[in-house]
Amino acid sequence: MTAFTIRPGTVADAPGIARVHWDSHQTTYVEPGLVRRDLVEAWTLRDRVMVWSANLAIAEGRFAPPAGFHRMAIHVAEQGGGVVGWANTSAGRDADGPRDLELEGLYTLDDVHGTGVGQALLDAAIGDRPAYLWALDRNPRAHAFYRRNGFELDGAEKFDDQWQITEVRFVR
Repeated sequence: MTAFTIRPGTVADAPGIARVHWDSHQTTYVEPGLVRRDLVEAWTLRDRVMVWSANLAIAEGRFAPPAGFHRMAIHVAEQGGGVVGWANTSAGRDADGPRDLELEGLYTLDDVHGTGVGQALLDAAIGDRPAYLWALDRNPRAHAFYRRNGFELDGAEKFDDQWQITEVRFVR
């Protein structure tokens, strides 16, 4: 296996992050039948590149967040010259968040599952700090990963209208 590197994301990583986002949504949600294909594919790869370009430019301090965006920290896992995973955190999207830090997303390509890339991203993104996150209610692999890292369900759940799914909240 080729070694990987974890580092802060830059605007140049937007296409790679978008590709991981697209591919992981396909393999994690669409193929197992957890989220409808048309819902995932309506958010095109082109759209994702544009959103991640803006998110990364804001994270780098190139400009203040416009309406609909907020500042986040973004880490990428790079292997063989390409992005194979990413994690993003922020002060939280929820007005009543149980912690001051939210892990908004952590995705890796299937090829690197079980290699330590996800753990390294989590460690870089939040370390051992208290945090919270939302996960699909029917994603046992993610639930086990977060539990191994000290997160527990706190009983909160919400319905995501865009993806037509129920999410559950983990806190540590």
